[in-house]
Amino acid sequence: MRIKTFIITTAAAFALAACGSSDTASPPKGEPIAKVASPAGKAWIDVVSKTEFGGYQMGNPSAKLKLIEYGAISCPGCAQFSVQSTEELNKIVNDGTVSFEYRPFLVHGIQDIPGFLLAQCSGPEAFFPLTEQLYAEQAIWLGKLSTVTEADQQAMQKMAPEQIATLLGTKMGLIEFVKSRGISEDQAKSCLSDKAAIDNLIKMTERGTKDDGISGTPSFLLNGAKLDGGAWNQIKGKLVEAGAR
Repeated sequence: MRIKTFIITTAAAFALAACGSSDTASPPKGEPIAKVASPAGKAWIDVVSKTEFGGYQMGNPSAKLKLIEYGAISCPGCAQFSVQSTEELNKIVNDGTVSFEYRPFLVHGIQDIPGFLLAQCSGPEAFFPLTEQLYAEQAIWLGKLSTVTEADQQAMQKMAPEQIATLLGTKMGLIEFVKSRGISEDQAKSCLSDKAAIDNLIKMTERGTKDDGISGTPSFLLNGAKLDGGAWNQIKGKLVEAGAR
């Protein structure tokens, strides 16, 4: 069995869809929203917490505009959005008018799990910087899937998800990736073998599909309304129309 077929088969076991766009919706519109001062000694982008859903929220928790992204760490469109949006989106979040929540979505099944496990390995404060860096170098580590051998694939058929996550994390060079960013090898392997964290990723994906009708990544919600499009210039336009200007 080739690695691409193996990953698709594993994704099917999670009942997940392939990359694609979500349904369109009418986003909110409004007058310009006044900026909100951040807590003393902090910028709003430094205010990060894990949400009830299981995602990670950056910015003013009481912001009038709440942008949510469902993303997959191995989705090229998500990487493109991250690279294009980070600088401008951070400036908008720092105004206190918009909060940004990222919700992991396993659109490619098992191949998305190692990256997400390691992105959340150092807690909420490190999640966004690690995710941005994973996206920036996605082509490099994702390309290393080609190092997974036929013997590896046969072995994976009998492995638990946490064992597969550890194997793929090693093969894709993700352990070395996070070691250079302050996470020890032992800590990385501990995060990769965290069955509860894997179960939570699967549950978030299932909940996103059921509650928000998500079938592909990147997908966006603004104040609960689905947005059409997945490029930064499209999402930025919706934020401006809603009052982030």
